[in-house]
Amino acid sequence: MKRIFLSIVILWLSAGVCVAGPQPKKEVKKGNVLYNKGEFQEALKQYEDALSRNPDSDIVNFNLGSALYKTNDYKGAITHFEKSLVSSNASLEQNASYNLGNAEYKYGLSREDSDLSGAIDLLTQSLHHYERAIELDSKDEDAKYNYDFVKKELKRLKEKQQQAQSQKKEESEEGAQQKQQSQPQQSQTQQEQSQEQQSQGQQEQQSQAQQEQQPSQMQSQQGYENEEGETQQAESSTSPEKNKETSTVSGQEEIAGQMSEKEAEMLLESYRQEEELRGLLKPKMSQNKLPEVQKDW
Repeated sequence: MKRIFLSIVILWLSAGVCVAGPQPKKEVKKGNVLYNKGEFQEALKQYEDALSRNPDSDIVNFNLGSALYKTNDYKGAITHFEKSLVSSNASLEQNASYNLGNAEYKYGLSREDSDLSGAIDLLTQSLHHYERAIELDSKDEDAKYNYDFVKKELKRLKEKQQQAQSQKKEESEEGAQQKQQSQPQQSQTQQEQSQEQQSQGQQEQQSQAQQEQQPSQMQSQQGYENEEGETQQAESSTSPEKNKETSTVSGQEEIAGQMSEKEAEMLLESYRQEEELRGLLKPKMSQNKLPEVQKDW
């Protein structure tokens, strides 16, 4: 950016511009002096006073835009340079187009990090205004130089935008893939948890059923034990006689086996006599009672 043109009062007067109301010659002159000294803030005050007297002045808007540019207020500079384009003076329009291209480039570059798309739009407009300046003056080498420079910058910003869009697209696709991958894992985890809960429920039911069956099994076992005990007791109550009879018979058989036939018959005969005595002794005693004793005194 090699130049910023500042229109002076002499140019404004020579242009023969008719301005309604009082002409702000004094304020513009003071502003030009301060501008040339580098006192841009003080120059702004003078130009603003002049603009309040004549808001539609192309010269005052141009000078005010140039002062704002020097204070890095590129957005304000653009506004006033655009207003100065309505001038019927071709030289002033050419200079305004050039300065407008500079201001749009500077303002666009300041928005590169915060609003890349807006920065690209501003640099595109900057190229259009350089083209207009070249149309009005084909010998303006500064306009040609700035045009080529801003064109390269615009290309850089567009490439940056494409890279950002590609990266955003990749991140979005990766996010979608991760989401799709996480969903089966979540469903699998839910299935495992459901299966685990079902298994625990079955185990609890089995445990409860076992607990319910244990008392009945214990009762049946006790009943079985009681029945077995009673049966054993009943058998034990009858076993002495059986054992006695068995032992008697077996003893007789054993004795009979050891004796001769005649000895055995004699032994059996003696057993029969003993049985008869044992059996008849008591009845005979009851039938044949002894007589009562007579008193002998």
